[in-house]
Amino acid sequence: MHYILHLSEEQEQVEKDVVPLFREDLFRLLSFPFPDDFEPDAEGKFITFLDDENLRTFLELAAGKPWPVGVLPHPGNIHISKGLGISGKMEEAIRMILESKGVQKLDMLFCNGKPVFQAINIGNVFALTKVPVKNNFTSEAMTFIKNIRKIPSLSHRSYFLSADDEKIAQTSALGIIVVEHPLNSVVSKRLISQSAINDGMFHVFILAPQNISELFWFLLRSLIPARRPMDTLPSFIGQIKTSNLRIKDEQEIEFTIDGIRHTALELELHVQKEALILMQDSIYTAKTEGAEVKKSFKTDRLPSGRKREELIKRKLPFLPRATTEEFQELFKVLREKARITAPFMIMMILSTLIATFGLFGNSSPVIIGAMILAPIITPIVSFSMGMVRYDTQMLKTGITTISAGTFVSLLFAAGVSMIIPLEILTSEIEARLSPNLLDMGIAVVSGVAAAYAHAEQGIAKSLAGVAIAVALVPPLAVAGIGIGWWDWDVFSGAFLLFLTNLAGIIMFAGITFLFLGFAPFKRAKMGLIYTLVIVVLVMVPLSLSFDRILQEANITRALEGAQIEEVVVKDVKVRFGKQLTVSVKLVSADAIEPGNMKRIKARIEEKVGKPLTLEVVSVMEF
Repeated sequence: MHYILHLSEEQEQVEKDVVPLFREDLFRLLSFPFPDDFEPDAEGKFITFLDDENLRTFLELAAGKPWPVGVLPHPGNIHISKGLGISGKMEEAIRMILESKGVQKLDMLFCNGKPVFQAINIGNVFALTKVPVKNNFTSEAMTFIKNIRKIPSLSHRSYFLSADDEKIAQTSALGIIVVEHPLNSVVSKRLISQSAINDGMFHVFILAPQNISELFWFLLRSLIPARRPMDTLPSFIGQIKTSNLRIKDEQEIEFTIDGIRHTALELELHVQKEALILMQDSIYTAKTEGAEVKKSFKTDRLPSGRKREELIKRKLPFLPRATTEEFQELFKVLREKARITAPFMIMMILSTLIATFGLFGNSSPVIIGAMILAPIITPIVSFSMGMVRYDTQMLKTGITTISAGTFVSLLFAAGVSMIIPLEILTSEIEARLSPNLLDMGIAVVSGVAAAYAHAEQGIAKSLAGVAIAVALVPPLAVAGIGIGWWDWDVFSGAFLLFLTNLAGIIMFAGITFLFLGFAPFKRAKMGLIYTLVIVVLVMVPLSLSFDRILQEANITRALEGAQIEEVVVKDVKVRFGKQLTVSVKLVSADAIEPGNMKRIKARIEEKVGKPLTLEVVSVMEF
């Protein structure tokens, strides 16, 4: 006997639309909810045509009972059919029920005694607090966009997690997602590689981002369709796979079960093995082969201790913020690095000597070796931290160490230039004599890299030294060479490049520490203002130099390849001084007469737009 369960007010619709599809099979229409004393036939099978609310009530009754169940699609059945993984087409569902040669026993997940068919969302899981009607990219994306306005109000809640009466973790999180199998959530699809509906387990994802930016990028990545799950779990997500779990909080916990809101002080989750006898094929039962069935608890990277307390107290910041523990550890390291030590002075001398010999030898590899050895970045980063924290002791120690390193570098580079009987501007030396705004851009990026590398424990600190030394040791060595030659132009150009890099690194390393939460803006304001004034003063000559580069590019573009008086202009080189000097190669079929040369010079001045000194190499083509 097939019992077709329906609501009493929908009997006419069932008789019209559903009953004719059953052909001559024995069936009996049964209004739900049925009386408590109802006793089904020993071989009776229940076929439901119910909305989510009434179907949920019925399945609670059917759980653990020997009642084969078939579920027909109903306009109000939005979550449960998808949660069970069965067809949403009426004819197909009836065919599968009537032609079924056996039954499937499915596990059921319960939360505080209520069955869960899709997902439990605990706390503020941002774009995932509501289960959309369709689990696809478009619906999830629309939900995400609608919830962007919630960003300023996001904050962590405290949670105590235990399983089998043993503590798992006491942590804080933005929210927690619980699913029995991955296909019931767009996010879980990206995080679970193997799972099964009948493994007696469920999955718990604890979302504990420490800033909005990492959560935002993770959610965007989750929404992008992908063929396979992520290779590694994001660092701010804890993952638990278990058969039971208890979640506590000192305050009431807000959560949803399949989109229905609830509140409770404590949540008890458990899986009831083979609780539901289903007469239809479920897409989830095919996911059992090779699935991992062991319990696992990956919670070691979740916030705890002071970090947990600080995250609970404040709103979630947009950018990363340092905790008290992180700040104290980094501040202690930088304070130590700000001091003058014998190893620091020795490495400064050695790196300067190597750089100076490399500059004279015009050897890039040798200069790179000097960059690797240079230790001057460490007191600069320490000075930046002292600036944003307005720590006068660290500022004094840092500037003293930087000054000592600079003096020693200039002294030894000058000494080498006096010993070596050469006074030739190699291309490596000449490259550091005309700093411009592009060099300030390099300094800006270098400052950010230096601060971030020191603040982030996972990045080797030596990488910052290698990257930043590119902009510090070679200019100092060239400035020392200028002193040894008594050449003001060489000294001033190279030392301006050094000051450019120094000012840019200090300011933007400080700004990076500020954004990472190592100091409040009020405390860092004065230090940043002073550094900004220095940067602006340095940028004045840099702007002039950059303007010269633009002029040189315009002149070269105007003259290179131009044909004047049947002569082709090639290899244009521009030098600025008291008067503009332009060197060119003139290629012609015949020798150029003096009168023609004057006309060519006049035409070149006309193209350039100003008088100039012309240096010419004449070449005849045969």
